Order: sequence, then C-alpha cells, then structure tokens
Amino acid sequence: MKLYGIALSNYTNMVKHALLEKGIPFEMVPASPSQDPAFLAKSPMGKVPLLETDAGFLTETDVIMAYLEESFPEKKLFPEQPFARAKVKQLMKTQELYVETPMHGTVGVLFGREIPSHVLEAVPKQTRRGLAALSGLVKFTPFIAGDRLTFADIFVFYSFMLSNRLAQQVYQWNLLDEMPGLSDWYDMMSQREVSKRVAADMAADMKK
Repeated sequence: MKLYGIALSNYTNMVKHALLEKGIPFEMVPASPSQDPAFLAKSPMGKVPLLETDAGFLTETDVIMAYLEESFPEKKLFPEQPFARAKVKQLMKTQELYVETPMHGTVGVLFGREIPSHVLEAVPKQTRRGLAALSGLVKFTPFIAGDRLTFADIFVFYSFMLSNRLAQQVYQWNLLDEMPGLSDWYDMMSQREVSKRVAADMAADMKK
C-alpha cells in the first residue's frame, strides 16, 4: 500500500501511526492537498491522507482506519464488542467536531494570517464545551478508552497535537491542563516507539 500525505499533517500522521502499530507494510509518498485534476481523480476533495490499496484509493481518516481494521485484524485497534467499538468512535468524533474544529478556526496563525476578532472571541467558549464533552467519555486506564490501545488514542493524540499548538500560540492556553489525566496520557502516548518515529519524520520534514 501507499500512503500519500505530508509529515506536517496530523491526519496523515494518524493513518501512518495506525499502519505502523498494526505492522502493515506501506510506502510513504509525499503529497500535499491539491486541486489538480490528476490528484482529484484519486482524492475527490483533493485531501490527504490518501491511501492507495490493491483495490483502489481511499480518503477520510476514519474510513481508512475502518478499512485497515477489517483488512488487517491481527492486531485489533477497535474493540470487538459493538458498544465498546461505538464508544471509541464517539470519542474520536467528539474530539474532531467539538475540540479540533473550533480550534481550527485559528489555524491561519501558523501561516502569519490575522485571525478575525469574532473568531478569537468564539473559539475558547466552543472549545471548552467540547473539552467538557470529551471529559465525560475518556477513561485513562491507562489508555483513553480503557486498558488497551485503540484508534481513539491515535486519533485524539494527533488531534490534540495540532489543537494544543494553536491554543498555546493564540491564547497561551494549555489544553492538556483542562482535564485530570489528559497530560499524563498524552505523555504516555508521546513515549511510544511508533510516536517517536512519527515525530522524527515530522521534525525532518520541517527542516526541508
């Protein structure tokens, strides 16, 4: 398989981490989001990550994760029990929609753009609501959804990586302080060998 994306993309890194955790051989193909017709033929919205399989191309991180789980079940990253699996997906969706999406309104700061005042005012309130919702779902025993690593750990880890970077740069606000256990869990995830490998690739990409 081939994974198209860039090391600075948190969603590309989610898929990359999942592939590495599952021990699935793949080739990394550097690619940025593009509206070029040739790329749109593979990724309809021109987004990364893009996964090339023997059967064709897949986009959207949650879709790719579901495909990897069904195709490579030897190391499971979703619980087998339906309700537990749904709770893992709920965690991922809550983080995506109600924590990262509000914070993403300030992403222009990374490119030197000025953030409109109404956005600056709205984002903290929206993000705090999302964090409150997330706090009702997490377990940290020691992983975010229970006693073993799941896709929720991978997804939320890289999502927080971007969200917290924005919060600190724009508001001098450390999101990891917003709920008990979150910072310790994040540190634990950072120390995984796969996380270190992905981080090294990110650092190398930033130097180019």
